[in-house]
Amino acid sequence: MNGNPSKHTLTLTDRHILALTAIDEVVSFDDTVVTLSVGDRMLNVSGSELSVTKLSLQDGEVIISGEIDAVVYFEQTRKKSLLGKLKK
Repeated sequence: MNGNPSKHTLTLTDRHILALTAIDEVVSFDDTVVTLSVGDRMLNVSGSELSVTKLSLQDGEVIISGEIDAVVYFEQTRKKSLLGKLKK
């Protein structure tokens, strides 16, 4: 984990350039959604023509460019194993 997960920054410029710090992982991305891990939360960036223009996981920095429509935080959910489901 890069630093304190509650101390990340998000800077959006003209809805076209999004700079983030303290990112742990780029979980997935395509031209409409980028999903990032930020501490104990996930972050979805959605829009169109999105691209990851800078990625430095060592420094925890990501820059996403494109038409950015939404930035949404959500809780990470861990899938239960088959054994965990059977214990219920």
